[in-house]
Amino acid sequence: MESGPDFELLKDAYAIIDGIPESAVDLTGLCTARGETLDQMVCSPAGWLARHPDFNRLGLTLAGDEDRLALNGDPAPRTTAEAMAQLFRLPLPEAEHLFGSRDTYTLGDDSGLSDKRLFLRELREFLRAHGQTGEEFEEQLETRAPFADPVRPDQLGL
Repeated sequence: MESGPDFELLKDAYAIIDGIPESAVDLTGLCTARGETLDQMVCSPAGWLARHPDFNRLGLTLAGDEDRLALNGDPAPRTTAEAMAQLFRLPLPEAEHLFGSRDTYTLGDDSGLSDKRLFLRELREFLRAHGQTGEEFEEQLETRAPFADPVRPDQLGL
């Protein structure tokens, strides 16, 4: 049995969340808005992963009224961090940090980043700290700090 974090699976999670619209990621709860289509959904990163077919095949799903996670069909009450720790083979404190609330990342500091950008920043830093962000990974990143390259009105034809 392998030990240590499943870095490849974490990179897959990064790519999935990076593809979700900014306004559809909310660190408040698993799914804070529901609708008929995915465009009307707002979920946390863990909530989105629990909706993704690749992660469903790994046993991660939403249970009950989408208010908790189930792993391998076990809807036993568990925290998001516990489910993510088991799925990604993370120590619980690291899972709590990566899949926690906005305050987990900012410690009360309002960085101005969206919930999506905060999650991606923290996951990228975790991967980087473990030597998992080679050149290929860094090149595919689309995540940038907001207003890194501000657009001037003349560039918009105004």
